[in-house]
Amino acid sequence: MVNNMMKAAVLNEFGTLLEIKQVPIPQPGPNEVLVKLIACGICHTDLHAARGDWRIKPVLPLILGHEGIGRIVEFGQNVSFEKYNLKLDELIGIQFLQGTCLECEFCLNGRETLCNSKVTTGQTKNGAFAEYALINADFVIKLPDGLDPLNAAPLYCGGVSMYKALKVSQAGPNDWISIVGVGGSLGIRYAKIMGFRVIGIVAEKDQAAVDLAREMGADEVYDGPSDQHSNFIKEKTNGGVQAALVTIPLVSAYEQALQSLKQGGRLVMIGIPIDNLAISIGVCIARQIEIVGTLVGTRTDLKETLDIAQKYDIKCKVQTCQLEQVNDILNDMRNYRLTGRMVIDFTGNSK
Repeated sequence: MVNNMMKAAVLNEFGTLLEIKQVPIPQPGPNEVLVKLIACGICHTDLHAARGDWRIKPVLPLILGHEGIGRIVEFGQNVSFEKYNLKLDELIGIQFLQGTCLECEFCLNGRETLCNSKVTTGQTKNGAFAEYALINADFVIKLPDGLDPLNAAPLYCGGVSMYKALKVSQAGPNDWISIVGVGGSLGIRYAKIMGFRVIGIVAEKDQAAVDLAREMGADEVYDGPSDQHSNFIKEKTNGGVQAALVTIPLVSAYEQALQSLKQGGRLVMIGIPIDNLAISIGVCIARQIEIVGTLVGTRTDLKETLDIAQKYDIKCKVQTCQLEQVNDILNDMRNYRLTGRMVIDFTGNSK
């Protein structure tokens, strides 16, 4: 490349603003693909990483971002068309999970998100808040024909995370489920396609969130006091939901979701609070409640997510921004001032 520098948003210290700066364009390793970004979604996980919220923290400095889509511009020396069926200029994603050992019991039985050697974009490896990014060729997932990169970018994390959560909910057709948090609006759309009846739980008196949940197909929407959502659910469903999917990092939301389950129901954990959840073991045993955590999805889950989006013309409600606005977006996210997904548009920044 003539110019070997790129613009990126770099996290230098937890709890501080990302620095927009020029850094070297990364060079692909033997099994890597270099991508020129068109779009990258801004995920709540990016906010957690920027604040250093979790016990295991990424090594800094770091480029965040794991909902990227761009065009292939260079291959590592071991990446051949015969092995990977990839061509220059193809549209591919830069998703959260982009590497595992491929050999452990979890990788071999379709549970690669449990691999102890997993590589995660924007966490253990530089991500897609930059004009260029790398991805492991074994984890490349192409963007299906007809999907717009700016609109589809959130599918590579938010979309697959919700789709996988719906799968592990073990709910069946016509079962009532709840999705707690407007961040799960994509999940409402997928849930309806899968045949579930859906109650969306959003912030109190947040009309924009109510409108979004209804637009995505929710059968019922609750925007009342947060400590009363379980009562609303029990009234509307005559006893409770089969599954409650919690997307927001609030322990109080998990407490209400547990109370909203019918007997034999399942709590699906997606949002990651800083604090711990206290539960009544006796109640869980007596009511045979199940609790399960889920982390994004496998390559198979992601392919299914994208195929469904293509088949049913699923469109994320997105707003675009420039890379230089990323700190403002993270601040709005921190203060719950966003409805819908924010996507960085690199088409105006590209050189």
